[in-house]
Amino acid sequence: MNLDENYKIISNIKTTMAVEGNYIGAQDEALINQYLNNEISEQEGVDIIKKDIMSKMDKRNV
Repeated sequence: MNLDENYKIISNIKTTMAVEGNYIGAQDEALINQYLNNEISEQEGVDIIKKDIMSKMDKRNV
């Protein structure tokens, strides 16, 4: 995909999430770009997100 296509996809994701009251940050956007540029697989993306969530939970002793 090219940069214009990636921009449109990310813009649509941001808009959809904002309607639900959720927002994505720069780190999230970078992860989406890695996927769109075929730098990571869907499963790798899911694993990265899970690892991040688990790390945050561990810090909170949840």
